[in-house]
Amino acid sequence: GAASPLCSFVHITVNGEDWGLYLAVEGVEQSFLTRNYGADAGNLYKPDSMSFGGGRGNGKDFEPGQTGAQGSSDVKLKYTDDEPDSYQNIFDSAKTDITDSDKSRLIASLKALSEYTELESVLNIDEVLRYFVVHSFVVNGDSYTGSMIHNYYLHEYEGRLSMIPWDYNLAFGAFEGGAQSGVNELIDSPVSGGSLDDRPMVGWIFSDEEYTERYHSLYAEFLERWFGEGKLDTLISQTAELIAPYVLSDPTKFCTAEEFDTAVETLRSFAALRAEAVS
Repeated sequence: GAASPLCSFVHITVNGEDWGLYLAVEGVEQSFLTRNYGADAGNLYKPDSMSFGGGRGNGKDFEPGQTGAQGSSDVKLKYTDDEPDSYQNIFDSAKTDITDSDKSRLIASLKALSEYTELESVLNIDEVLRYFVVHSFVVNGDSYTGSMIHNYYLHEYEGRLSMIPWDYNLAFGAFEGGAQSGVNELIDSPVSGGSLDDRPMVGWIFSDEEYTERYHSLYAEFLERWFGEGKLDTLISQTAELIAPYVLSDPTKFCTAEEFDTAVETLRSFAALRAEAVS
């Protein structure tokens, strides 16, 4: 129920040479904005304090010895002051043309967000809640809620903010801790390498009982939609059946047929146990 990139499995050949199976993912850029938000689409940012965060214009270089973006309040979407220079990791990573008034408007929204005030005016409440429902379920630590605090897009329109997912290749606990610990990660404590107070874009959900209840309600809706009677097995089985021939014929494959089958069953087990744990 939230804006997210389209994707599809693709089998690529170049001049008759088999290059194998890939995942094609829609770029989060102007065409994405138009598709999801129309011609007057607002502004798009990819906050990042590290130069290797994916894409162009992702802020400052990552210095040797740093363990993440722990000192960068702007990538945490925290309000510091009214000076645009205090938010360079956001504004230097803008994916749309922005003006001084755009900067001032975003800073005002971040101030309200950090103070947990006027939230209905500065957040697309439903979209952000839905974003974090899926985000916390799949345990994606390489993200806003993780220690690196990157790999997400921020959308702003008339002062209202929403999150756009990106780069989930290390989901299901693959980034930190592993699947065994990730399967039981608490949905009301989705931040690693920090606290809820340190991440206002998710912390607001738990600042008020009404918002927390709406989050839990959407979680229940998500679980019923995808994990009701037989739905998970059908989804995973159909996907595995679709890609298996391409996986096994891929000249660059890094697994045997047995390892592929094991991976499918491991994913099935993780998703089932995760759904049970958070029900």
